[in-house]
Amino acid sequence: MLFSEKLKLFRTTRNLTQEELAEKLNVSRQAITKWESGDGIPDIENLKQLSILFDVTIDELVKEDKIIKIKGKYFYKEELEIDHTKHFDIKINNISEMNIKPNMDEKVKIELYSDEEERLSEKYKIKFDNLYDRLDIDIKGKSDFQDIVMNLYIPEKYINELELNSKMKILNIYDLEFHKLEYDGKLKYANIKNSKGKIVLNTTKCDVEVNYDKLDGSLEVNIMNSTARVELPKDSKYKTVLKGLKNKFIDSNSEEDSDNIIELNGANSKLIIIEK
Repeated sequence: MLFSEKLKLFRTTRNLTQEELAEKLNVSRQAITKWESGDGIPDIENLKQLSILFDVTIDELVKEDKIIKIKGKYFYKEELEIDHTKHFDIKINNISEMNIKPNMDEKVKIELYSDEEERLSEKYKIKFDNLYDRLDIDIKGKSDFQDIVMNLYIPEKYINELELNSKMKILNIYDLEFHKLEYDGKLKYANIKNSKGKIVLNTTKCDVEVNYDKLDGSLEVNIMNSTARVELPKDSKYKTVLKGLKNKFIDSNSEEDSDNIIELNGANSKLIIIEK
């Protein structure tokens, strides 16, 4: 990780704006912007102040390490630049949580962080297979990453379809607009914030809970002998579609003319809709 990337990461994880950091160092905001864009580095006195502020050594600031420590957690980052819309296919071992967010530049960025450095070193590798119309991301390790959190940033203008294959506790989707996002594997919670599109959850034999701040699009849940819970804002408009064998909706308020759809598929399962 380059100094410019570290500086931005140190600053944002401490919830500092560029203006606030500049004030602490007694420099201009333009200086911070320059350092974070990679157009220069601070002089030795400013490096000393940054090392004190972020509680790291100067060597840790300027050395191009892949793994860095911030607030007791270890971070690893990889990125790939793309130039047009692609189908994203992502496979990863068992992790604790994934956050998917858009970004304004043309880079796909992956951040992994953990409480233990050894979990991020020599125990996994990230492989990008960049084809013309799709990007395959394969993250494999020698052991499951049960304590690892992953941040995935996708160029906002190049988001179309995403496929995720994993086993995790929490999936968070923020500020995304996409054609379809399909998840295969075990999942406990999915939180959909300010996002629009079709979501397909193939969670098979496990209960899953989906929380929306606003339903804008459709949700398809495919489960067997399990229960799904979908929490929506009060007075949400949606149409329910029931497929499969011996499935049922509970507490649903279907409206046939709604463009938003909640579909249950599979067998011997139920989907409970909660409006709050």
